[in-house]
Amino acid sequence: MATDAQGLGPGIRTGAGRTRRALAAGAAGVAVLTGLNEAARRVWDRAPRVERLGARAVGRIARRAGVSLDREERFWLALAGAALADGAYFALAGLPRRRNRGTGLLLGAVAGAGALLLPGPLGLGERPTRRTSETTWATLGWYLAAGLAAGVVARRMRPPEPAWTF
Repeated sequence: MATDAQGLGPGIRTGAGRTRRALAAGAAGVAVLTGLNEAARRVWDRAPRVERLGARAVGRIARRAGVSLDREERFWLALAGAALADGAYFALAGLPRRRNRGTGLLLGAVAGAGALLLPGPLGLGERPTRRTSETTWATLGWYLAAGLAAGVVARRMRPPEPAWTF
């Protein structure tokens, strides 16, 4: 049984513990994805610009709602929306009782494929994530890393297996 000293808390085997595990996994996925995006865009001219996709989507929604937003407002709204949406998405890695790392990698692969294939048909432009082959592979890699991070955190927070089985 997990103890408070192990940092898992007494409710880890209950629904509250599973929710906590899922939220932590989602936060880890968001932290890795956002960290990679923000760090790379400052030092690499071919870095995927995932934040631009979000800003374009926010701008489009705002225009349809009749609201005028400047570039900085669109950026911060897109960042907040991405943190909430990606956090909820990567939290799915914490829901299964087993195979959290595999689930996280699968979630990362699907999100990476979506980031590469959907912006064009949605009218957000392909350039931010598919400018070069390096940009394309980096986009897929970042989402895989975020999914793996979510899965690792979820796995680490999983309650220990009992020493005996029937």
